[in-house]
Amino acid sequence: MVAVFERGGLPTQAEFHKAISNRSDRWFAACLKVTGSRELAEDAVQEALLAAWHKRHQFQGGSSLETWIHRIAVNAALQLIRKQRPAAFEPLHADVADDGDSPERDRENHDLGDNLAAAFRDLTEIERVCFVLRHLEQWKLKEIADEMGTNEGRVKQALFRGVKKLRVKMADMRSQ
Repeated sequence: MVAVFERGGLPTQAEFHKAISNRSDRWFAACLKVTGSRELAEDAVQEALLAAWHKRHQFQGGSSLETWIHRIAVNAALQLIRKQRPAAFEPLHADVADDGDSPERDRENHDLGDNLAAAFRDLTEIERVCFVLRHLEQWKLKEIADEMGTNEGRVKQALFRGVKKLRVKMADMRSQ
């Protein structure tokens, strides 16, 4: 992607294709975590790629092309959630199976995925989105607040409540 900066031009079609082949699975995973819906995640990635292509003249090179598109994809997922309100989030479905694992380990991984999905169901929409963006996507509090149209204090409160709920729920599940 350094070539974009050296040319001083727009990202090329070849550079977009390379970014898509390298990172599309990560964009989809991030959108799935935000939306909780496979269909919405697919739509978010598709919208992000179209938006990135049409807005490629806005790419300033402060980050890699892949990172820039990743951010657009997460924002697209957030926009789709806003359109879906007041619908509740769907549970996360973790794909944790590994061909090299034993049947016991596969069962433990499956149970963990189910437990995490159940724990995420107990979060409110703002708690879930804030948790995903902060802890999984590594966004700054100000970035989350700006994107959600709220203040950092509300984001901090949502994170605190969400983490507390997850700790309690996962501890309860561990003791069973």
